[in-house]
Amino acid sequence: MTSKDIPEPSEAVLAKKTRHLRAPIEIRIEITLGRQSFTATSRNLALGGVSFETLESLNEGDKVNILLYIPVNKELELLKASSTIKWVKDMNGSLMVGAGFDAFAPGDEKRHREWMLECVRAQKMGNFYI
Repeated sequence: MTSKDIPEPSEAVLAKKTRHLRAPIEIRIEITLGRQSFTATSRNLALGGVSFETLESLNEGDKVNILLYIPVNKELELLKASSTIKWVKDMNGSLMVGAGFDAFAPGDEKRHREWMLECVRAQKMGNFYI
């Protein structure tokens, strides 16, 4: 069997592989829960969500809005996602929190995907700052 005999992966297979793409990317994020709003730094960023550490009280199932401050060409772009808190872990005084993205503002999901792919490629090449 040669490489010509191996079929190219379908769009569905490629989408599934990149859907779970995640990386240890630290960027500023802003979380809004009702009238409460605070900033944090992401610990891991994925196409489907983000984890971050905070001193603020959050609970599994909370519906939040998250702004991602992504660096692009020495500027910051804001991406907005409505999200759900998926897990909360006590870290002896602070909380490690995982939030899943439910929906992005128009156009932001595509920008997030493209930026994440660029970050992962840069990290693989040993360039950790985008």
